[in-house]
Amino acid sequence: MTGVKITKRPGFTLLEMLLVVLIFSLASAALAQIFVNITRLQRKISNQAVLSQDMRFATEMLVRAGRNNYIDYTGQPLANMSHVLSLTRPGGGSIMVTIQDAQLVCGDLTAPAGSKCLAMSTDGGATWNPVTSHRVNVTGFDVYVHPSSDPFQDTTINVQPLVTANITLQYVANNPIENMTLQTQTTVSSRLYSR
Repeated sequence: MTGVKITKRPGFTLLEMLLVVLIFSLASAALAQIFVNITRLQRKISNQAVLSQDMRFATEMLVRAGRNNYIDYTGQPLANMSHVLSLTRPGGGSIMVTIQDAQLVCGDLTAPAGSKCLAMSTDGGATWNPVTSHRVNVTGFDVYVHPSSDPFQDTTINVQPLVTANITLQYVANNPIENMTLQTQTTVSSRLYSR
């Protein structure tokens, strides 16, 4: 065995190959995490856009209804705060805005049980039309009417009626980390004067 010559061939050793695989694995894991975070951020931004659009639509609908109709003091509770806005049209008829069950009334079958939607009725509560879109849960809808009694019937009150609505919406995503919440408050007075 004295005549065997060992030559070194060019290539990589096992240790060098393991080191390259380790570096590649760490880089892949880091890139995968960055991709997941960017995707989650994109979905959160998309959810925020849907929530903002619903909030703008609901607020604009409440402002238009409050400006162009009378407050129905017979439909409002005696306390100042309510979860129902009751209005009367100038030509007759009623408008009601309140929170309803999202699955039953608003047809949102993707909503979790117990989710609420904002709905409007123009026929005294016989039919309801959803104001908020699917996957948007109404967690708060408070209506404040000032004064608490009709100023057009009580001549001692010389105040234009005001309606203040406080709305809280939550976007319900598949991943709870991506849920978004938005709250707004608006006050409107009627353009209609009975005096």
